[in-house]
Amino acid sequence: MDDASNQDSSIERNRALGRAFFAAQDRMRGGPDPDLCAPGYQAHLGGNPPVDRAGHEAFARAFYAAFPDMRHEVEVASVDATAVTVRFTIHGTHRGPFFGIPATGKSVRVVANIILRVSEGRVTELFGVFDEAGMLRQLGVLPS
Repeated sequence: MDDASNQDSSIERNRALGRAFFAAQDRMRGGPDPDLCAPGYQAHLGGNPPVDRAGHEAFARAFYAAFPDMRHEVEVASVDATAVTVRFTIHGTHRGPFFGIPATGKSVRVVANIILRVSEGRVTELFGVFDEAGMLRQLGVLPS
């Protein structure tokens, strides 16, 4: 196989990985599937300190507990041999406490932009930016 074929194959694998990464979270109702993450995986969520896979799992479980019907609507925006850039919208209804905010019963639609760094078919790092202010406005915590 020549270099161009190898790169095309890597790009297609990464495109599938980008979609599978978030579909697995919705299916498992938690953090990233360990089979999709490289050893040493780290997640950089907003301006928070980086967390390992277990830390990402704890964050995601809290999110799914607060929004039990949450789902990712994924659009893979850009893919290359080492990274996947994903834009998605989270849809869910606030039915449980969420980081000190009591359940409101309100539906939210939150946009996120994520970069997944990939090596050997597994995610090594996630860099994520969410529209946190928009979510808090939808929940009635911040003024519109």
